[in-house]
Amino acid sequence: MARPSLHPAVRVTLRALLTLGFLLPGVTKFLPQFGWVGRFAGWGYAAWFVTVIGSLEVLGALALWIPRVRQYAVALLGVIMLGAIYTSLTHPPVAAVLRPAIFLALLSVLGWSQRESLPSAKTPS
Repeated sequence: MARPSLHPAVRVTLRALLTLGFLLPGVTKFLPQFGWVGRFAGWGYAAWFVTVIGSLEVLGALALWIPRVRQYAVALLGVIMLGAIYTSLTHPPVAAVLRPAIFLALLSVLGWSQRESLPSAKTPS
């Protein structure tokens, strides 16, 4: 039975959208005029955490294009989105949860579609 899969062009488009969606905000976390330190402080996080999250977002966005580490990038960015969802649910406006939830869903689709290219584990008989 054939497994459903995404067309390669759809996977590339999805990776491109996710790359832009993480790379741009990740880079802005290094620029003071975007006010990320103040936002993170308002959420109860330390100022250094902005740099950590920004670095991980940039690293994860770029790693989406490296086949050997793509699954790790999807997992890393997914964990960041879970943190963003938690933060959005615990601090107003709660409607801000929409963006990280959509990104988590897109990451899940990408991760699911990439499982086909992973070598399957065969049990010895």
